[in-house]
Amino acid sequence: MKTALLLLLLFLVNSGSAETFVPYTPDSLKKGDWVEIESVHYYPYIAPGIKEKVPWRAENIRRVIFKATVTDLNEHTLTLDYTLKNLYDCRNEAGKPGFYYFDSRYRQDFTFDREKVGQRLLRVIYDRDSREVQTLDKQETIFSYSKNYVPFGVRQAGLSTYPETTLRDSLLLDKLLIPAAQTLLTGWQEEGMPRLAQNARIIDASFSLPPNTEFTCSHVNFDLSDDSTIHKKIFIAYPTEYKVGERVTLLLTPGDSITQDKERFATTHKRHYQGRGSEQNNIQYSFRRFADIYDPDMRSLNPITPDQVKKALQTRDSLFQITLEKDFKHLDPYWRKVFERSEQYFEGMFVLRFYMRATDKRAWQESGLLDWQAPYFASVNPLIDFAYSLQKTDAATYYYFLYTYSNYKKQEFKSDNLCLNKQGKLSPQEEYIINKQLFSGFPKYMATGSTLQQLMHTNTLSEIEGDYNDFIRSCPDTSLTNLLKRTYDKLLPFETGKNIRESGLMIADSLHLVKGSDRKYILLFLSREQGLPAPNLQNALDFKKCLESEGLVSIVQLELYSKFQSNNTERVKPFKAISDLQIEELRRKGLGAVTILMREDGTILYRQFTGWRFDPKPALAIIQNDLNREDESFNDFLKGFKEGVLGTLLIAAIICIAYYFRTKEKQKKERNRRHIRELELRAIRSQMNPHFIFNALSSIQNLINRSASQEANEYLIDFSRLLRKVLATSEKKLVPLSDEIEQLQLYLKLEQLRFPFSYSLTVDKNIEPDAIEIPGMLIQPFVENAVKHGIAPRGTGEIIIRLSLQDQLLTIDIIDDGPGIETEAEGGFGIRAISNEFEILKDLYNTEIGITIENRQKKESVSGCHVRLSIPL
Repeated sequence: MKTALLLLLLFLVNSGSAETFVPYTPDSLKKGDWVEIESVHYYPYIAPGIKEKVPWRAENIRRVIFKATVTDLNEHTLTLDYTLKNLYDCRNEAGKPGFYYFDSRYRQDFTFDREKVGQRLLRVIYDRDSREVQTLDKQETIFSYSKNYVPFGVRQAGLSTYPETTLRDSLLLDKLLIPAAQTLLTGWQEEGMPRLAQNARIIDASFSLPPNTEFTCSHVNFDLSDDSTIHKKIFIAYPTEYKVGERVTLLLTPGDSITQDKERFATTHKRHYQGRGSEQNNIQYSFRRFADIYDPDMRSLNPITPDQVKKALQTRDSLFQITLEKDFKHLDPYWRKVFERSEQYFEGMFVLRFYMRATDKRAWQESGLLDWQAPYFASVNPLIDFAYSLQKTDAATYYYFLYTYSNYKKQEFKSDNLCLNKQGKLSPQEEYIINKQLFSGFPKYMATGSTLQQLMHTNTLSEIEGDYNDFIRSCPDTSLTNLLKRTYDKLLPFETGKNIRESGLMIADSLHLVKGSDRKYILLFLSREQGLPAPNLQNALDFKKCLESEGLVSIVQLELYSKFQSNNTERVKPFKAISDLQIEELRRKGLGAVTILMREDGTILYRQFTGWRFDPKPALAIIQNDLNREDESFNDFLKGFKEGVLGTLLIAAIICIAYYFRTKEKQKKERNRRHIRELELRAIRSQMNPHFIFNALSSIQNLINRSASQEANEYLIDFSRLLRKVLATSEKKLVPLSDEIEQLQLYLKLEQLRFPFSYSLTVDKNIEPDAIEIPGMLIQPFVENAVKHGIAPRGTGEIIIRLSLQDQLLTIDIIDDGPGIETEAEGGFGIRAISNEFEILKDLYNTEIGITIENRQKKESVSGCHVRLSIPL
């Protein structure tokens, strides 16, 4: 019996997040719920490419997406409003080398009736018992639009190339929508999926749809010793890249059911999958070189000639075709096209990139590689092919091609003999504007977003603020805007004028920053790259010599850190070895290399995040300008005196002195009294801090003694974060509630090393933790007391922490299921100290913090202790 239970437990653990699906029914619908309905029409003429009628292809298809939202319901009826979300139309004609194309998501590139998108087309009231339509209120549903002609190939891919070549079209939306609306509830199946009229289907909903795809895979995180298996069943409407863990991305098509071969991975560390949908995953993991932008065979060619590129591409093409025909005969036609397109974009990008670097441009032009009728240019269409693009970093050749093409066009623009004034570097605004003019539709937003992403790392955020806001406002693709927002938020703490202390970097504690000093400078460089590249070392030595020659070596301190072997320390001066904890911190923050020039007080003057290619001249100019700024301020001050400000200042000084002496004694007494109370408060907190620090160190020591070095290293990171927070808040009178909550969670996580207890921490929705400030270390002693008296005697248990807000009173409940407290003295030093702190806080801020401590047996008939804190806000 015990064996059976153990096997069942192991199965549940290894099943990962495979949940039991509960079908959603029409009776479950509530106000605000929605579903998206796709209506598909296939055009009769078939373009080169996919010939099967599959709803996710991009050519010769019209897709209309409607959204149905529950706007009202009662006991008898249910009301749904239907709106148009998007219309996509792409088809070609026999004898014409291109497509007629329309996509309502990119409104500025087309002519159409904008008012239809997002507006209500249909209101349907259903009977909840029979699920039949009771009433149907139809609006004007004619949608008129113009499809632009887009030729095959890259050179003429922009919509603006043939603005006069359009095809006027219109669509009666009600003919598509009404049949689907009539069967939405009556066709709702028991498994939770509504079955609609022909050529219409549900593609998304505000609730879970029945799974149509499943997978099983293991070793999904960077720690390959973690062999836990993840099994999931999910719903997807289109082929997609699905992120599993930290290092695995699966390529899934609706209906796939794949399983990873764990034994092969254990012996070879190569991923291999079985089942339906396995081929596209096996080709991406077993033959990554065919979708890898960094092909080592080609990168080794330096310098490279057109003939070498031709030979390399021929070899690559041959290997790719042999691989497809030999090992992947049955590859799904959609994914086959994905990999073929990826190859063509790789070759086009490769040719453009090396052409731009070449000094002998004529040889490349005569070679035919740059011929826009070459297969890798003529057989793709970037305006439409984003439907077949992979987004993985090592396979994103479609995106790399667009980025390279934009750089090629900018180089072409700058070399034009009518633009001699553009021989220099383009400004950030010019970079952004040129991309907007080069592209249309999705490529425009992808390229402009990529440009802004790069500019954020090389320029200050204030320089590109206008373009950033323009992009966020105009881009309809949330995946692109969210990516840019994350980058903006990541770099904001390092903006010019901010202080390095605000960045949260560990290294800030080691820089010996001097408050109020701005006449000396620190140049900080951090890199988590393995090894110290020779150019970085040479740049540092050159910069050091430059400082010496300019006589600035005494006021600029170099703090350079990189990853290298400790026995090389003497050979790589002025660099220092970065710690593993700092490398992990940079990885978590998404930073690879950081260069920051700051004043000695930590005020940031300059930063970049693209490796250290630090030109001494701009750096010296920044330092000199900053020194001059101080001199100019002093000169302005002297000038002000000469112009009569001195008299005004003297009058103001006399008034201030009189007022000062009048209130001097009163202020002095109050200041001394408050200072004494603040010192008492600081003394209490300084005594409280070592208690839980000692316990945390004991837990980590226990892990080290058990040789659990990996686990100990992870908790050392958490302990360092906790220690930094404690030290950072110990000097503050009030701290954000969010900081106190994070500190509590870190503390409880460390205490769980000693005792296998569970805890829950809930915060009411009406609480904004970042907007509320409370005295630091206020909650922790009571939580520590719960661990000490409620958990430690038994070695297990549960702690519940609840935060609620009512009538400007923050209530904090700390509940444990231990034996309870027999005497008041049993509360320990922490409780007594915090009680003294309450008295001091009342005196300082005229605020009384309420506290009740009682055994749960009195009211709940269960063992344990209940502490309630009440803090007026």
